[in-house]
Amino acid sequence: MLAKMIDKITQLAETKTFEINGETYTDHSLTRIPPHVDRPDLLTVSSLDSIAKLIRTEIAKSTTGAEPLLVLAKSFEEVLVMTSYQPDFSRNTLYRAVADTPGFRQGWRERETAIIEIRSLLAPNEGSAYLLDLLSRINEDSGVTTRDNGVTQEVEARQGIALNYAVEIKPRVTLQPFRTFLEVPQPESEFLLRVDKTKGIGFFEADGGIWKLEAKRNIADYFATALADLVTAGKVVIMQ
Repeated sequence: MLAKMIDKITQLAETKTFEINGETYTDHSLTRIPPHVDRPDLLTVSSLDSIAKLIRTEIAKSTTGAEPLLVLAKSFEEVLVMTSYQPDFSRNTLYRAVADTPGFRQGWRERETAIIEIRSLLAPNEGSAYLLDLLSRINEDSGVTTRDNGVTQEVEARQGIALNYAVEIKPRVTLQPFRTFLEVPQPESEFLLRVDKTKGIGFFEADGGIWKLEAKRNIADYFATALADLVTAGKVVIMQ
């Protein structure tokens, strides 16, 4: 009896295949266990200069020489360095750079906060100079009133008891926030400028995110210059 039970269990454990309408089926699910492959640890840095130095220092160990390294400007704030296909058709991601920049928040802020952010988070340009001049004319005690037709705004500031003067506000202003790696030029982009007596000063992106594409081009141009000899030799490929 015991022998029959063991034989029955053995039969049940066997994988069986069935042919149905020209297709092959099995009564067991098989799971492939991939072999272990030694891979380098991903190294994360915060500057493009570090990536360029790592590539020059370790390129001989990173590739066999037949395949180039791939440098990808993945976004305005991230760069990846990868190998080409490995024998198992995978890629090794060797290095990653993430921009350590403060960024610039769109939305409303108080006047004093706006002044601080303009001086600390924006590269000086004509737009930032205009904003600083505008905000210097508006203060919390000036009795500010606004007129808005949906296209332009006009701010009327009262000085003293009887003197009033009107300041027409530009509906769009071009600013250059620190938003990508500091080794490359910071892209300029347009912001809608709004003034509200209760909400304060408002900045809202108005270029549809085109600045992100420009930032990626600037990153690719940086590596094309910093690694020019390796690119010419076919050892590095720059992508965006």
